[in-house]
Amino acid sequence: MGHYYRFKRGDPVTITWGRYTGVTGLVDSAVFQRTVDHPDEFAPGYHVILDTGPVVTVRWDQLRSFSQ
Repeated sequence: MGHYYRFKRGDPVTITWGRYTGVTGLVDSAVFQRTVDHPDEFAPGYHVILDTGPVVTVRWDQLRSFSQ
């Protein structure tokens, strides 16, 4: 894994910008694919299971630890 991946499965996170700003959830997996806010480019990121139910794909720099 590269330096972009600082969270692991089950880590609580908050999305800091984009369509789901302020929403919390749990990291499911680290990925390298298109994301919800950048559908035309591939980037390192995470699948996040939101507390509201759905799973979204976000870039690595859209997350911060929920405890911060």
